[in-house]
Amino acid sequence: MADSSLLKVLVVDDEDSFRLSLEIGLKMSNRYLPQSTESAESAIELLQKEKFDIAIIDNYMDGMTGLELLKWMMEHSIDTPVIILTSGASDVVAVEAMRLGAYDYLKKDQVDIDRLSIAIKSVYERYLWRKELKHKKEDERISREKQKDIELLTTFQNTVNSLAQFAESGLSGFSRRLTTHEAQLLELLDDEGKKQCKNIFNELRKEIEVVSAGLKSMHDLSILVAQKLGGISIPFKQDDQSNDK
Repeated sequence: MADSSLLKVLVVDDEDSFRLSLEIGLKMSNRYLPQSTESAESAIELLQKEKFDIAIIDNYMDGMTGLELLKWMMEHSIDTPVIILTSGASDVVAVEAMRLGAYDYLKKDQVDIDRLSIAIKSVYERYLWRKELKHKKEDERISREKQKDIELLTTFQNTVNSLAQFAESGLSGFSRRLTTHEAQLLELLDDEGKKQCKNIFNELRKEIEVVSAGLKSMHDLSILVAQKLGGISIPFKQDDQSNDK
């Protein structure tokens, strides 16, 4: 079973002797799990199937170059930090590699296992730091957006609460006036008229009760939405305003 504390390193170079010497040297250090391949095209196949902690890529290869592989990795969001190997006088390549997201570059004729190990350690530490910083910024962004949502939900809940209270007060007053008008009409009507009048007013009261129940449901729903989505606790106490019969 592979040691999970060892970094998985992908070495991409079409020069067999150099590639194999790097792979052997990294393996003998007992700090890495190296895997090597001879082309950018075969590296793409590996990167699509496996996750590597570090990729060491030679730029000058037959077929697809290291920069082209690096560009492919960027376009496909392959989250693997890269060290580019360049020839002795290829500063332009180094600059382009950094622009494409490489973490570091080394001149191939100056590479040895000790220097490469130092570069790998430095790159991986920077990679972890950037990743942590990215997550922190994302958490802060989500927190800001959530706070805005909470403020909007609170405003919405307060508005609904005010409207519900206003409507309940109006319905309660309307119900009391109905009772007064009903009593006045009953004094003027015969028995048959009184019966019809009571039926009419009872129907009106039922409609008032339906509207009042709808207002209460809307009010309760606004509180539930604010608490569930916003994670806030809004005290809610609704007076029991029974309509006068």
